[in-house]
Amino acid sequence: MASSTEDNGSGAIGYIALVAGWIVPGLGHWLVGRRKHAKIFALGIHGLFFLGLLLGGLPALNRPRQQLWDYAQYMTGWPAIVGDMVKPHYYPPKSHHPPGFAPLIQEVATAYCGLAGMLNLLVLVDLFMRISDPAPQTPLSGQPAEGQR
Repeated sequence: MASSTEDNGSGAIGYIALVAGWIVPGLGHWLVGRRKHAKIFALGIHGLFFLGLLLGGLPALNRPRQQLWDYAQYMTGWPAIVGDMVKPHYYPPKSHHPPGFAPLIQEVATAYCGLAGMLNLLVLVDLFMRISDPAPQTPLSGQPAEGQR
């Protein structure tokens, strides 16, 4: 059964939490009362995305001819949206490669940013499963949950 510190997120707050969890990774879990999970998810997703930016800089975002990674990056929410808005000011669309451009490092950096988005998608699926099924979870041992005996 859900504890008093954890809301099951059913109703409108659950769907608001889904949108908030996409915009700011971890915020959806925070809104439904799963504070510990929210902190872990936010640190992990933001850390992975910003590690990709640290490796490859802004050119790691929205790489030409790599649309699938672009879609994955957008699943991180605000970091990808802000990066997409800032990038043209530093790297015009028709510019040559920036100084220090290393194609292999750029590929790895793009993958890190995209994997952060895929991880956020998994977190959103977890959140959706929790808000769509507010029933108490049964233990892994196969025993009925408290109150179902």
